Amino acid sequence: MINLDRTDSPLFRVTVSGDITRDQVRDFYAVFKPALDEVGRIGLLVDMTGFSDISAGAMLEDVIEELGLLDDLSKMSRAALVTGNRTLAGLVRYTNPIIPRMEVRAYAPEDREEAEAWARDLPDPKDRRPGLTMIPGGSDDVLAFELDGYIDDDDMEDIILPFRKRIDQGGKFNALARMKRFAGFDPEILFDRALLGMKWDAIRAMHRYAIVTDQAWVRPFVGMSRLFSQVEIRIFPLDQEDAAWAWVREPIPAG
Repeated sequence: MINLDRTDSPLFRVTVSGDITRDQVRDFYAVFKPALDEVGRIGLLVDMTGFSDISAGAMLEDVIEELGLLDDLSKMSRAALVTGNRTLAGLVRYTNPIIPRMEVRAYAPEDREEAEAWARDLPDPKDRRPGLTMIPGGSDDVLAFELDGYIDDDDMEDIILPFRKRIDQGGKFNALARMKRFAGFDPEILFDRALLGMKWDAIRAMHRYAIVTDQAWVRPFVGMSRLFSQVEIRIFPLDQEDAAWAWVREPIPAG
């Protein structure tokens, strides 16, 4: 069963229990979508402590329904998932970075009060800062930027221009990315030709790339990128940022 309680605005409480069927998913979204249309911004508290299983048909139906909500994700600023299932909690940690305009966190059942407080405390949209900003590299051969939050088209433009300028100068260069918090990105970025072209040219022009972060989900992606690139890539914890800077500022070998 999937139950929606919207009596505690701006918090929508969703309780998922037992074995979930396709019809139950359809019935839930038939109620949830109109409710979402009637409000401004909300936080979601999803209690899955009583969840048992979900059929393949129900899972497919849920994916289809969620794709239909992409344009409304900005209304759901935060979603807290309460579960004792480690697999579900891990899935949340790995998928949260790619969910646009919405931040999702998993909480253990004993942290339910903390989950509710976080989901209810909606960030002020007026306080949004750029998700990507260039930071001084200290050298013409070092480009550096910081990622902290949600990334949109304007943020990418601010990064593409300095990288494109350095690539067009010719020669090798190093880069450093400080990744504090990744809160998703605008899906349209995936189809940005200027970004795709810059990335391809940067792969050929870059010598070293340091990623400074405590985000564990980054490591598998870095591992895969090493299979397709000759760029030296290293991950440094945030408390070892000085070592990362020293590494990218080492002289680049000639040729």
